[in-house]
This record gives sequence, C-alpha cells and structure tokens, in this order.
Amino acid sequence: MREKVIRIVLKLIAIVLLGVLAVSTLLPYLMMVSTSLMAQFEVYKFPPKLIPTTPRWENYKEMWKSQPWGRYLFNTVFVAGVVVFGQLLIISMGGYALSRLRFPGRDTLFKIFIAFMMLPGVVTLIPGFIILQSLRWIDTYLALIVPSLGNIWGMFLMRQYMLSLPKSLEDAARIDGASEFTIFWKVVLPLCKPVLATVATFTFLGMWRSFLWPLIVTRSKEMRMIEVGIAMFTTQYTADYPVQMAAATLSSIPLIIVYFIAQKWLLQGIRLSSGYER
Repeated sequence: MREKVIRIVLKLIAIVLLGVLAVSTLLPYLMMVSTSLMAQFEVYKFPPKLIPTTPRWENYKEMWKSQPWGRYLFNTVFVAGVVVFGQLLIISMGGYALSRLRFPGRDTLFKIFIAFMMLPGVVTLIPGFIILQSLRWIDTYLALIVPSLGNIWGMFLMRQYMLSLPKSLEDAARIDGASEFTIFWKVVLPLCKPVLATVATFTFLGMWRSFLWPLIVTRSKEMRMIEVGIAMFTTQYTADYPVQMAAATLSSIPLIIVYFIAQKWLLQGIRLSSGYER
C-alpha cells in the first residue's frame, strides 16, 4: 500500500513539473500573439497585459504592406528547400562512405569531422565572409546556400545509423550483380528514412530561423530572409513591437506545421539513435 501511494505521489509530482514546463514554454508564444494584437503604446503598460483591450488586426495588414514579405517568404522557402535537399544528398553519400566503404584514412577522416563539429559557428564567421566576398557571392543565393550545405552532425547520425544495418542485405545485392551505387541508392538509403526525416526537419527549422548569417551576407531587401525582415522593425530610435510580433507570429506558423507533419519521423529517428552501434 505504501509503495502504491509513493508511486501516485511521484506521478503527481511529474505531472505538475511537466505542466509547469509546458506553461513556461507556451507563455512566450502566447505573449507574442497577444502583443501582435495590441496598440503600439499598450505594450508598455504595467503590469503587462496578457489579453489586449481591443484586438488590433490592422497590425497584420500594416506589417504586410511595410516590407516585401512575399519576397522574404520566397527567399526563405527556396533557400531552406535547396539546403535540405543538398544536405540530405551529401550526408547520405558521406555516411555511406564512412560506414560501408573501406579506404585508407577513413577512421582518421571521421575523427577530423568530429573535431570540426566541436568548433562554434562564430569561429568560421569571418573567414567564411572573406571567402564569399572574394568570390563575389555576397548578396546572392550562393552565399545563403553553399555554406549551409555541410552538416557534420547529420553525417555522424547517418554513419552511426548505417553501421546498425545488417551487411547481409548488401551481400545479397552484390550476388545479384548490383553495383555500389545501386546498393546505396536502392538498398541502404530506403532504410534510412527515419534519419533522413530527422535531419531534414532540423535543417528546415534551422534555416527558417537563421538570422545572423543571412544578415551578414545580404545587402538588399530582395535577398533578405524572414528573420532578417522581422528584425528590420527595430531601428536605432524606435521599435514597433506590435507589428514586429505580428510578423513573428506569421513566420512561426510554418514551423508549427512542419513539426506536426514530421513529428512521427522525428521521434522515431531520435528513439532509434539511442540504439546505434559503433
């Protein structure tokens, strides 16, 4: 009886903690949506209001007319889509080479990749900008896409997952006369859908929310991405927070949709990652 009571108490404590965590996670988003419907000076009232006195839907119209959001949306979707496709192609081939092909220095090369994964992105920021400037890629799609194609974490995840696949499938394909590329494309790659979906989801979310790199390598409004466009509402002397929060609210909708669509593959990929073999 005592053990049953302890289990119930622990379960209630876990529910309360998870509820607090859920509220703390949702509260900033609810504040963002609420602020997007407030008047400009209503934001500065104290104590802060969670619900606006009169919802001001004109903030969304003003936001859309103030900047070329259609162009921002196109740039973000195009760049994110190309980067996702390019990353999946590169990490799948790289993961296959590092896990299945035998060549001199393979393990050393993998260790070098892992070492580079430890470097913070800020370290390569200035050298990357200098290289792109020398190539005259600044303010072009190449500057937004090419540096983002490398994903060492995705290649590591792909390699570890491919190591867990049985080699008997490849041996059977070789007996049937399949080439190395056919084995990769038609045998191994279809089994890697959970990992591909996981990497694709994280890559898309990361590209949609990217701010610092697009801010550095773009100059004109025609090349800006959504996060940079949102930041443009804040100037040196003024900040129109309701309109800015309206833009942030609209930009978050695709992220929520992508998460719910890819939730099954994302959770499955994370669950499978706990059983990887080395």
